[in-house]
Amino acid sequence: MKGYVFLVLLLMISCKKSEINLNTSVIDEELDLRYEVLNQLIDNERMSTEEKNDIFIVPLKSVYLFEKREDESLPLSVILKYDSVFLIRDSAYYKNQAKTTFNFKLDTTKIKRPLQYATEEDLDKLTENGKKDFWVAFRTKFGNKCFRKLSVPFFNKEKTMCIVENSISCGYLSGSGYTAIYKKINGKWVEIKIVEQWIS
Repeated sequence: MKGYVFLVLLLMISCKKSEINLNTSVIDEELDLRYEVLNQLIDNERMSTEEKNDIFIVPLKSVYLFEKREDESLPLSVILKYDSVFLIRDSAYYKNQAKTTFNFKLDTTKIKRPLQYATEEDLDKLTENGKKDFWVAFRTKFGNKCFRKLSVPFFNKEKTMCIVENSISCGYLSGSGYTAIYKKINGKWVEIKIVEQWIS
């Protein structure tokens, strides 16, 4: 009898561990769609004409969706507000998507155009101990190029629209960026609205 009770307890513990593992790993159901958007944006004329196609893609920024900016202390990111595209009634879906975008790691083999990549760590190392000027060190290592950052595409619940931040830096007071909403029309992600823009 003791052996039977022990076996039942062992099975219950094993099942609990499996449940915990399933709940902690977040599956990105929109992964293929994210790469579809990224590839279209990288091939976009607005990007391809810049700097003779010499573009660095550094790790993508995450998107967070909160009702107020004060809701949480967050790293540098795109912060969205609920509106007519990102409906508050779908908040559970968006908060779950925010978790998957936070864990997103760029798989460079899924980007169709050949690009040169750098990481945030690569850029940070250029000015270690504050001894070097960033852009002098950048030009020494990479030549006369710019670096670009994209946010992880963040979709509405129907997956018909997404929001992406796109920025480029080319030197002192030579940078720009914008956050735009894209809509899928006839198989293409078309920019329909710019929600934020900056230039230096």
